[in-house]
Amino acid sequence: MKKANVLIVDDSRSALFAVKALLNHADIHTVTASDALQGQEALKKEQFDLVITDVDMPNLNGLDFCKWIKSNPETAHIPVIVLSSLDTDVDIENGFRVGADAYVPKRLANKELIPRIESVMDKCTFVKDKTILVVEDSKTIQMVTKQGLEDAGFKVVLADDGQHALDIIDDVAPDILLTDLNMPRVDGNELCRRLFNTDKYEFLPIVVMSSLGDKSMMRRLIRDGVAAFIVKPFNVDMLVVTMEKLLSDHFQRMLEERERLIHEQKLTIGFIASLVNVLEARDKYTSGHSEAVTRFAIAIGRELGFKDQDMNRLQIAASLHDIGKIGIRDNVLLKPGKLTMDEFKHIQTHTVIIQNILKPLPGMEDVLVAASSHHERWDGTGYPNGLKGEDIPLFGRIIAVADVFHALTGDRPYRDGMSSEKALQVISDGVGSHFCPTVAAAFFRYIKTLKYPEQ
Repeated sequence: MKKANVLIVDDSRSALFAVKALLNHADIHTVTASDALQGQEALKKEQFDLVITDVDMPNLNGLDFCKWIKSNPETAHIPVIVLSSLDTDVDIENGFRVGADAYVPKRLANKELIPRIESVMDKCTFVKDKTILVVEDSKTIQMVTKQGLEDAGFKVVLADDGQHALDIIDDVAPDILLTDLNMPRVDGNELCRRLFNTDKYEFLPIVVMSSLGDKSMMRRLIRDGVAAFIVKPFNVDMLVVTMEKLLSDHFQRMLEERERLIHEQKLTIGFIASLVNVLEARDKYTSGHSEAVTRFAIAIGRELGFKDQDMNRLQIAASLHDIGKIGIRDNVLLKPGKLTMDEFKHIQTHTVIIQNILKPLPGMEDVLVAASSHHERWDGTGYPNGLKGEDIPLFGRIIAVADVFHALTGDRPYRDGMSSEKALQVISDGVGSHFCPTVAAAFFRYIKTLKYPEQ
């Protein structure tokens, strides 16, 4: 990933040095300027991802410098953080009034500057290159709007009226929709109504362009969910600011929702992990089995080049793969001898019981599918659904290898565990019938890295 390139502007050499050191320590590339005039020259010569400026400087103060950046079409997209000793409410308000994206008091720089940079850069990255579907029957307004939004870094797709927008919206997949009200065929009011009643676009931010004569309709549309209004004739710069603000707010809501879901998922996983502990406490022979299977599954995932997100989901699925056994009777689960046909059918139901446990939980669909498919076989003779080959979810195929290896090498009430070498031979013999060849190969690559195969 390319390093952020940040311009620091301050007339104090000690302040420049301190901020430069702070940013360089965070692996951020920096260029310095001793006043705003030098900052202007730097911006004309080089591309920057962010500007940090002091306020009280000779020749041109930081607020006027910020205003210059935001009014210049070539630099208006660059976020600006004001870093100043002037930190009263009035000072901060003045900074935001000239277009600053953030305001950090110098006395708090060591604590707040890097997090504020990350926040501002995240929002700018989110906004950049987002697609706006502009729905307008006037060719003149289309062209003016398209030019202004594209100059600000947006991608713009045009639709001549509401029906045209409905015809293309699935292919365009806009991040925001800007629509006029008065249009032929399907007007803006009807377009908004249809989108609000479509699950896929229920939360699509919509901005309506209208005249002051549409006040009653404006109030109704706001009640229904329209995000903002632009009154015709409008200033293109204000339109751009509105779009950026909507997308930034939308991004912030997405982050908050993501944090909420992560918190809920942690609580859910903690609860289910407690069930795993209860399950393993019933049977001393399977104590630690889920942990071992998870360890092997993660090793296989690493060999297959999984990204962090996939590894996290695999870890959850592997740790919960046997949770369905909590619904298996003790006289079957703990039986020291060979199971009867009826008993074997009963123990097979743990792959269905797990679905009953996990299905009501939000965000666990992929974990459910993976954990309930680890007894499927590559040749289609497994259970519970007789899936074959790549129809078996990849996570399930991974857990199958990890599960069998640890089960074979561990003691059971009815037999002693076999050696690692013999268990590896069983897995090798089952490649192409029981086990996925790709997953098995990854497992063997991992085993070769170990001096002594784990159990």
